[in-house]
Amino acid sequence: MREEILKLLSEKEMTVTDLAKALNVSKATISHHLERLKAEGLVRVAREERVKNFVRRYYTLSVPQIDLIIKLVKSLNDRNEFLRNYVRILGLSLLKVSPYLFKKAGFELGYALSFKNAELEDLAEIWSKLKLGETSCSRDSLTVEDCYFCSGLPKVGRPYCRFDEGVIAGFLKRAKGENYKVEEVKCWGLGDEICEFKIKRI
Repeated sequence: MREEILKLLSEKEMTVTDLAKALNVSKATISHHLERLKAEGLVRVAREERVKNFVRRYYTLSVPQIDLIIKLVKSLNDRNEFLRNYVRILGLSLLKVSPYLFKKAGFELGYALSFKNAELEDLAEIWSKLKLGETSCSRDSLTVEDCYFCSGLPKVGRPYCRFDEGVIAGFLKRAKGENYKVEEVKCWGLGDEICEFKIKRI
């Protein structure tokens, strides 16, 4: 039901009544699903119209951090900058929709990059070679300066680099055959100018 609602709202703004008619369900059912979608940040009220004593609300999809995305698009100067901001926009959108899916995608990439008996230093070297940031590591942490994804992004009170958490966890899983919990404790999103990931074997 929610996927159908999102599909319809991707095409145009609609009211609860419009959605109920289109999907042939009750308005109460639509209202319930809209509340859940609003709580998840996927849907918002686009505008309101007052009809006599009644307020008609039109819903639309919620574009993640639209002000930030506009700023990123306006900053494009060359192909490399375009690719970087393209990755950022995709990442910010997925981070808004499902940070856990974003992290899982990173896990799959990290697992593919790894090899048996690899060490964290090997991942740090790969990171630097791909120009994703300058890295340093210890036994239980990885630090990235000039992070490709988040450096320069505004403080939002939460970390941006869920994908990177997944990359590290996936890399170590294949290398060591064990599970690891990876948590970003410093990030531009938290007001820091570096990214630091704490790593703990589960």
